[in-house]
Amino acid sequence: MTSPAFDQARLWLHDLPEGPRPQGTVPLSIRVRGPLDVDALRHVVTDLVPGARLAPVVSHCSEEDLDDALAAAVRDAVREGETAGHAQLFSVGAMDHAVLLVTQRSAGEFGPLGRVLGDLAAAYTARSQGGTPDVRLPREVPAPDGPVELSRQLAHWRRALAGLPEDPALPTDRPRPAAPAFRTAVHAARIGAGPHERLAAFAREHQVPVFLVLQAAMAGVLSRLGVGTDVPLGTPASGEDGAGAVNTLVLRADVSGDPSFRELVARVHKAALEAEAHQDVPFARLVEELAPPGLPSRHPFFQVLLVPGERITASVEFAGLVAEARVLDPNLDAVDLVVEFSEAHRPDRPASGVDVAVRYSRELFDRSSIVALTHRLVRFLEAALADAERPVSRLEVLSDPERRTLLDDWGASPARLPADFLVHELFERRAAERPDADALLFERQRMSYRELDVRADRLAHHLVAAGLRRGDVVGVYLERGLELVVAVLAVLKAGGTYTMLDPDLPVARVEALLSAASARAVVTGSELAGQLPVHPDLLVRVDTDAEAIAGQPARRLGHRTGPQDAACVMFTSGSTGAPKGVVTPHRAIVGTMLGQDFAAMEPSEVWLQCSPVSWDAFALELFGALFSGALCVLQPGRRPEPAVIASLVREHGITTLHVSASLLNFLLDEHPAIFTGLRQVMTGGEAASVHHVMRLVREFPHIRLVNGYSPVESTIFTLAHRITAGDGARSSIPVGRPLQGKRLYVLDAGLALAAPGTVGELYMSGVGLAHGYLGRPDLTAERFVACPFGPPGERMYRTGDLVRWRADGVMEYLGRADDQVKIRGFRVEPGEVQSALADHPALVRTAVVVREDVPGDKRLVAYVVARDGSGADPVAVRAFLAERLPHHLVPSAVVPVDALPITATGKLDRRALPVPALAPREGGREPRSEQEAVLCDLFAEVLGIDRVGIDDGFFEMGGHSLHVTKLINRVRSALGAELSIKAVFEAPTVAALVGRLAPARAAGPALTARRKGGS
Repeated sequence: MTSPAFDQARLWLHDLPEGPRPQGTVPLSIRVRGPLDVDALRHVVTDLVPGARLAPVVSHCSEEDLDDALAAAVRDAVREGETAGHAQLFSVGAMDHAVLLVTQRSAGEFGPLGRVLGDLAAAYTARSQGGTPDVRLPREVPAPDGPVELSRQLAHWRRALAGLPEDPALPTDRPRPAAPAFRTAVHAARIGAGPHERLAAFAREHQVPVFLVLQAAMAGVLSRLGVGTDVPLGTPASGEDGAGAVNTLVLRADVSGDPSFRELVARVHKAALEAEAHQDVPFARLVEELAPPGLPSRHPFFQVLLVPGERITASVEFAGLVAEARVLDPNLDAVDLVVEFSEAHRPDRPASGVDVAVRYSRELFDRSSIVALTHRLVRFLEAALADAERPVSRLEVLSDPERRTLLDDWGASPARLPADFLVHELFERRAAERPDADALLFERQRMSYRELDVRADRLAHHLVAAGLRRGDVVGVYLERGLELVVAVLAVLKAGGTYTMLDPDLPVARVEALLSAASARAVVTGSELAGQLPVHPDLLVRVDTDAEAIAGQPARRLGHRTGPQDAACVMFTSGSTGAPKGVVTPHRAIVGTMLGQDFAAMEPSEVWLQCSPVSWDAFALELFGALFSGALCVLQPGRRPEPAVIASLVREHGITTLHVSASLLNFLLDEHPAIFTGLRQVMTGGEAASVHHVMRLVREFPHIRLVNGYSPVESTIFTLAHRITAGDGARSSIPVGRPLQGKRLYVLDAGLALAAPGTVGELYMSGVGLAHGYLGRPDLTAERFVACPFGPPGERMYRTGDLVRWRADGVMEYLGRADDQVKIRGFRVEPGEVQSALADHPALVRTAVVVREDVPGDKRLVAYVVARDGSGADPVAVRAFLAERLPHHLVPSAVVPVDALPITATGKLDRRALPVPALAPREGGREPRSEQEAVLCDLFAEVLGIDRVGIDDGFFEMGGHSLHVTKLINRVRSALGAELSIKAVFEAPTVAALVGRLAPARAAGPALTARRKGGS
């Protein structure tokens, strides 16, 4: 049942036809309980609104359906343009009715709700007794005191709203739809009498209204939930003019600098006083003058509206009836949350509790999230009132059970098996169990576990005899093949630390890596050794030194290292361009592989090692096989080759494959047959394509498909998610849950646990953690920090990745904390655009990137490969996306390419993508009419180019949403015509757009002074 506080709830004008909305439309709902005289009510409607008639049919509906019925009636009345007014009666029961009144007059003409109900009571009483009432609406509106200086009023709001966040990160359960249906629901909660008494006492002490303290609490909670430190809120003004109209104000709650709650209340109070002092600017004019270009599906200034119940409701008893009236601003159809606070008072207890009613969008939020929000608000408020001097970041929003869930259930997974082994020790155990089984296959060469073990022992003896010491770093500089694997195991057996030197790297880069690693030795071949610019102390050539190596003992050296000693140094790019060497211990590799369930570690599996040898995926593909006694097939060549991979899978019956997301997409598009024999596929390294993985799940349901994720600093995988058909309902594939023995923390800026659903930065600890960066104690201390949630001395790695926990305890990856993709104030998720492009029937591969070819001008660009090779029509592709995505997600340019460039690691090569051409097409058609000629000139003026033909695409020549706004203004001035943003996106050429021109609407009313009812 709907909360009584929202009996009217759905009176927003949601899905009106294209064109300007009637700004003065006032929907009013009056709930009447008691024996209603319908005939008397019909006369009363005419008494109140001359020309209006009550619809002859009484609509019967249930309590659950009333909101939808009222909303539909409002929309119908607006579409039909009933200028006098529309009235309709809904019957919920024999003694329960709702009267809907929709007029095209201004709110001020009705006066305060109390007066409306008073007139209704008087008119109804007179009519029901056979008399004639002496009241009529609309009333004469008292003349205002005088004109207000528009420039002064708007100047304040221009300053107050400068830099307002255009897209606050309100934590939602689903992304905002392109065409919202505005389905809403209501959740009712209550702040108890005890907290209400403390709230009222705090308000009295600080001489502020209770509602203002609640505003500050809501701002604090939203800030803690990831909205940021600049929290925009909407609220009705407290003052009224002589006509009783109530304006809507925008308040910016400043939570920057982590203030105490007492200071936050003072800041909100100051902002409220300034807003009230400038409330004469009608909200509609504020939108017209200052609203940034944005989405038609969201409010231009705020997404959360806070409402004191007494300002929007009134009730009265008359003629045996009880009536309650409610009215809300019809311009707030895109607000995500409307939170109403209604204080309860009893004679024996003035502060009897606060009723909280939250109307929320069901398209964005689950009910459980709204319930959690109200609980967090109450918890935050109680903590703030108990200690108002405590910083907002330290005020608790999580319950003890929630903290235990985050720390123990979601963020940690106990290890099944101990990780205190050496990498080569686990291999040696498998060699002892399966000595004659094939361990490696390279081209036509096979090597058994026994032979691999013996050859690694001999090379280890050779390294030790040459002077290799425990912990020395050894560069392995070999082409992929059997000798490379022998060398890796030999370095570990000799007590050294291997670092892989990819032969594909420039020689200067190899030299830089050797220097950064302080490598004492290099294991290589004669040809590659000749390319080394400098030689280390120990240089072993596996070909020319083969006889000496073969003469070494075949016995083991014994364990010269411990599980915490470094097994390898893996290099990753640094922000300054200098490589960072990540020091990874044996324990991290063993703990990531041993006893995990992201893949079946069985002797019957056949693994492919195709990732570049410098990747941490090399360790996954090699040791995944060797730790389980399985066969590892080595791909010839230095980089993953799709055709070679497909051939190897078919020829050798490979069952386990790990590839990057881009390579997986390519293989599925070009070589789908190889997946028939695969049993498990792992992907990672970049965001998975929802379209492709869903296709794989659908067409090859036998495959265990896993999305793995981790930075190098936490070894191979830290999270993994087994992809199922249910993941196709979301815009991105989650990264899953932690592996056994690993722990995760999602923290806010104050290093407090972020609530479920809230975006925070990801920290990692546990068995997979690296020691740090080789030779960089400063950088290590910056990124590997003390863990406040574990035992003394435990560290955690600050990833810089933005993530959030879903309600089911699965983690979603959202981007980088230090490199957020924002275009003209909107956060952009390229994966969402790419997911939509994947549904285009004419496209086979796509990539969506953010380009900044002109400094400061970020543009979303889509690169597309046509399925039939004939090329794709950029205009048609953009039109396809415009039908499926919000305007800010439609790329500024669509660039057809023959193929997407791929790096040596199998990822998309962004640097090789062509720069979009921004010039008009050659030989385009000239204008055929005066209107087309003017539009061509306006296109060129807005875009800053010389000439535009009638078939040139606005966005293909560099246009974006801000350019659209400028174009609309120019069209209005030059042609006296109106264009909608939607029209420009749907018809982006002059030839198509000229037919969308509509006559300009009349200018808005002049700004006038309003007599205030309060300060």
